[in-house]
Amino acid sequence: MIKLNPKDIQPGKPEIIFPVEWSYRAVVDATVADTLENLNKVLEKYQYSERFAIGNTSGNQRYKSFHVTVTVPNREVMNKLGKEFGEVKGVKFVL
Repeated sequence: MIKLNPKDIQPGKPEIIFPVEWSYRAVVDATVADTLENLNKVLEKYQYSERFAIGNTSGNQRYKSFHVTVTVPNREVMNKLGKEFGEVKGVKFVL
């Protein structure tokens, strides 16, 4: 557990004690074939053994969602993962 000093707490940012299990959900264009593989390559780059699981598909079959939960050591890695997931071809947004 990490104790935070009051100067480390920033208004508008939630207080998170690292390391923490963090879930990501990627909503993707269903017509892009290799999106799941490329999302998992980002996880491999950071040496995670977890892989994205298939979530829901939209009613019109245009979008799919994938989700994964990983333990992140700090906010920097948390933000880098989110950014890199968002840059994968076919990803519309990451939650």
